[in-house]
Amino acid sequence: MVTQPNILLLMVDAMRADRTWGSRRSARTPFLDGLVKRSTVFTRAFSTASITTVCTTSLLTGCYPFVHGIHSLLSNRLRTDLPTLPELLKAGGYHTWAEMTGPLEAMRGLDRGFDRYEYRPYDHWLDTEWGDGFIRRLRDGADFPAPWFGLLHLWELHNPRRVTPGYDHRSAGETLYDRAVSSLDAQLARLFEALPENTIVVLTGDHGEYVSASQSGEIIARLKGPWKWIKEHIPGARRLRRFTPAAVKGMERLSSNNKDFHFGWLGHGYHVYDYLTHVPLLMYGPGLFPEGHKIDELVSHVDVLPTLLSALGLEGAPATLNGIDLMPLVRGEISDLGDRALYLEALIGMHERSRAGPEYWLGGIRTWRYKYARGLYNPELPEELYDLEADPAEEHNVIDRLPQVAAEMRARFQEMTAGYSDEPPEEGQEYTPEELALIEQRLQDLGYIE
Repeated sequence: MVTQPNILLLMVDAMRADRTWGSRRSARTPFLDGLVKRSTVFTRAFSTASITTVCTTSLLTGCYPFVHGIHSLLSNRLRTDLPTLPELLKAGGYHTWAEMTGPLEAMRGLDRGFDRYEYRPYDHWLDTEWGDGFIRRLRDGADFPAPWFGLLHLWELHNPRRVTPGYDHRSAGETLYDRAVSSLDAQLARLFEALPENTIVVLTGDHGEYVSASQSGEIIARLKGPWKWIKEHIPGARRLRRFTPAAVKGMERLSSNNKDFHFGWLGHGYHVYDYLTHVPLLMYGPGLFPEGHKIDELVSHVDVLPTLLSALGLEGAPATLNGIDLMPLVRGEISDLGDRALYLEALIGMHERSRAGPEYWLGGIRTWRYKYARGLYNPELPEELYDLEADPAEEHNVIDRLPQVAAEMRARFQEMTAGYSDEPPEEGQEYTPEELALIEQRLQDLGYIE
């Protein structure tokens, strides 16, 4: 009898593709470099949003946000009529588990289908006692009956960045973010050594992150950690949080780039720029995913669910899927995915990301050459169009210069999102006042609510 392989979906919070294995990166990643050579890598993979809760929901359902209904950190619970990846794998004989942190509390409904869903504080990193214990249990195997599907969410790259001793110097990266990537690389090597041999690994980021190109912008990255500690340990410090946006805005005068401090403080969530949505996506599994195979087609997080089901030969892909099966591309049965458009989502501008309502939801689509963004449900928000070939940094909105392209992208956006609207949660999807208070407290701890 052939035993199905284990599956590890490893989601690293705030992991940018270009800083992980891009040609211009400054991180030192010997383990990841070796893993790339043994895996199938999707070089143009995109998250569905630049917000953790939204991205994770898309990974687990194979649906875009306008289908699964989760648009922000305080969105309602996940719809009960959408099958999730752990539910589908559980039906296929898998034991399912999740190790989560950040804003991904079980009460959000993301625990559905998991036999075990553990939530831990964000500072329980792989190099801490928690990580040592987790790796030890993984190696022992008693808590992980095969075949298993596991979702491991890591927080090392999110602010405040985790840089272990020996990595906070320029040879490990030019910025604190790059040094955190180098530091994480060594911890991932420890993790992989503990995996059973018969294990598929899907490695991705939930979204990207703003990383300053200037030394002045690095100040914000280094202030995040001490500020979190002050709020948690000094009585009355939390009352000062209402002054944080003004303080950050004032600091912008010290920077040559007036985006550095504000975007650096926000980190992500405020737009659908490529540096916030372009994520690494790697699939490792001898015999299933060819070694050293690089695929340059546009792919999305919503493709992970149908691709895994196909790779495992499991039936039951739900009709609600927005994603596509990438295995024909992996096997070389097809050479391209045509003129595909991917959906992206964020919260426009500098509004407090967790509490911003539908009037601030930003929707967008990305093709090979263009990026189009607009208010998802608010027509008064300005339209944006970027020519990614001429302006890869997305600094110049050409919506007025390219009216024909704008009309085509607008039509594709409307066709993709047709039939969906900002409807109130179904009965039972709302949080109780106690749950809402707990979630808001968690978001304060994480720095999402100032």
